[in-house]
Amino acid sequence: MNFHVSEKYKRSGKRKAIFAALLVVGIVSGAAWMFIVSESMYYKILSVVTALLLIKHLPGAYKKIKNHDSSYPTVAIIESENKIDISHKGAVVSMPLSDIESLRIQSIKGNVKSLLLTTKSFSNLRFEGYENLAEMAELLKKYTPASKIKNATWYHR
Repeated sequence: MNFHVSEKYKRSGKRKAIFAALLVVGIVSGAAWMFIVSESMYYKILSVVTALLLIKHLPGAYKKIKNHDSSYPTVAIIESENKIDISHKGAVVSMPLSDIESLRIQSIKGNVKSLLLTTKSFSNLRFEGYENLAEMAELLKKYTPASKIKNATWYHR
């Protein structure tokens, strides 16, 4: 069974990235303005340091906004072959379902919001924003030791 990230989750993430980039641009603009109008050397140095610390994040923010739709992997749980395939940009990583050590199901108001999967191979995998996340949780429960399944009501990001 294949699982894809929902369009709603993608749009929300892109909105947050754009807002963060605009906030950084606004703060850098304010620092530039403060540099121009201030007469005190202290405020000039403070504005330069602030601008330099924040400007380095703008290329990464641009890249994140530009490549946002293609930045989510597709997860395939293949029960007949007893494996999980995670494919992203043409690369596929496979892991046997027997490598699952523990599963944490995080939910809010009865809706599954994310899955934290601890494995022997990859240590920790987090699945958030996928369509049919509850169905994915049910599939993974079959291959996780019963004592290692936790239903977390406190949602961690």
